[in-house]
Amino acid sequence: MRRNGVTMKLFLVMAGFVVLLYGTTVLAQLIWFPDFYQHQKISSMKKKLSKFEQQFSASHWSDMQLAKEMGRFMRQNQSHLIILTNTGKLVDDPFHITLLQEDGKRVKVSLSLFINGENAGWIRSHLKFGQKLTVKGSSSDQGKTEPTVYPFKIQDAASAAWGTETFQESLLPVQEWTGVLTEVVLPDLATWSQRQGLLVQALDSRFPLSSEDQQKLSNGKMINEEWKESWSGVRNVVTIAPVQRVGAEQQLIFSLTSLQEVREANEATRLFYAYFGMGAFVLILLLALLLSKIITKPLLALNHVAKKMSTLDFTVRSSIRRKDEIGSLSDSLNALSGTLGQTLEELKQANEQMRTDMELKQQIEQRQRKFFADASHELKTPISIIKGYSEGLKDGVSENKRERYIEVIVDEAIKMETMVEEMLDLVRLESAAIQLNTGAIALADMIEDIAGRLGPQLKDKGLEVVLISTTEQTVEGDRSKLEQVFYNIMMNAIRHAVPQTDIMIEINRHEGCVHVTIENKGEHIAEEERQYIWERFYRVERSRNRKMGGTGLGLAISKQILDLHGCGYGVENTPDGVRFYITFPKA
Repeated sequence: MRRNGVTMKLFLVMAGFVVLLYGTTVLAQLIWFPDFYQHQKISSMKKKLSKFEQQFSASHWSDMQLAKEMGRFMRQNQSHLIILTNTGKLVDDPFHITLLQEDGKRVKVSLSLFINGENAGWIRSHLKFGQKLTVKGSSSDQGKTEPTVYPFKIQDAASAAWGTETFQESLLPVQEWTGVLTEVVLPDLATWSQRQGLLVQALDSRFPLSSEDQQKLSNGKMINEEWKESWSGVRNVVTIAPVQRVGAEQQLIFSLTSLQEVREANEATRLFYAYFGMGAFVLILLLALLLSKIITKPLLALNHVAKKMSTLDFTVRSSIRRKDEIGSLSDSLNALSGTLGQTLEELKQANEQMRTDMELKQQIEQRQRKFFADASHELKTPISIIKGYSEGLKDGVSENKRERYIEVIVDEAIKMETMVEEMLDLVRLESAAIQLNTGAIALADMIEDIAGRLGPQLKDKGLEVVLISTTEQTVEGDRSKLEQVFYNIMMNAIRHAVPQTDIMIEINRHEGCVHVTIENKGEHIAEEERQYIWERFYRVERSRNRKMGGTGLGLAISKQILDLHGCGYGVENTPDGVRFYITFPKA
């Protein structure tokens, strides 16, 4: 770079600006940002928890509605939330199960302080309506018709899950309750179980409350303090808010929120840089003014020439003759008019490409509109059912019908939840936002495991799964995703199979590729419909889709997963039924 060249001038000015801006930013972040972030985080949680407390105090939520609102609060704020008495006892835990004992009495089993990282998987896979469970724990509601149990052990006939012993269990006698599972209300186990242990430790550290804390809460004040977990050193903020309900025993909302999550700090960071950016903007304006005084005068002259060229007037030439970068730009601008014809041709080609891109964009938008239309159509039926039965409950149906109405509403809500989850899975798969976690998979073992999980469905129709595998075949793939594929296809085979028949599954290797076929005995698929069964929301038997139980998304999700694995797949009619086939690529 020449000492008197414009490049050197720009370098000196911009280098000074960048160094100044960078140094100021780093200094501000090191000195002020941690305190700013913590203050903003605590203030934000106080406002949000206060709003939640007002809604909770003013509303008479059912257990299901309370669980939904608490779940929404925890997901949005990445925190844990429970409701306690001023002695630290759980109040009407929304996350629970209900057992029906042989004598007809019901037992409510609290789960908010039971679920942890070790037993979350057991709870997800073992809690099924109608099964017999034994709960060991303590209860402070002895003598009540429907006591609440705080468990540290839940078991079925084959296995058991253990919870985390809490301060409550050391104060109450331990008993056992046995009954049939009739109700299940759970949080998002993936989020809940990761930090549940911290929640228990935080409760142990805060309860029983000191007299000073009890006085603050009695006066309607909120308690906020930082709490550090002793083993890992994780910093959290504990917030305790009193519930303002007239005439009732005082209740407390206890919240635990991490102070070290970068994602949670994002809002505070944006706000911080918004304040900091105001000063930086003034500095940039001053520097821009300085730059304009140094180099913009000749640029204005060149801009005049460029404007004339934009109107296809190539007679105007730049008169600037300098031995720096500005002079070189003037020469280049004059030479530009000689090559403008070629540039215009390239521009036409670029416009053609743009037109192609716009058509592709329109196709994508049409697919999106079709997706929303299909989703709206599929959700309309369960919403109408829930609305009708809810209006029946509101109008006061007879007592013997209320339980059935509630069961129908819950069942339809579960179906809608499943459909929404599958739609989100399909969107993620179609956008290639999911990365495969590949490894060696023993196909026979995986299929036998899936068949075991489908035991109730097989038993209902008197079906048997017959697995034929000459040798142990392994493939490379993402086990969880391939399990979803085989689960969907086997469930589809069960739905359409003739009762009291066999579902044949055959695994073999041919020319280095592993082939899997799943065949049932039942009605054939019409030839004109075979090409559509992999599309979302498509069902062969639309008139019986709700009876058959599918959402119309299983095969569409399977198609996307198989495409990600590079597998060949298809469906064909056999003399007695339908056969799905999958071909894994050579390893």
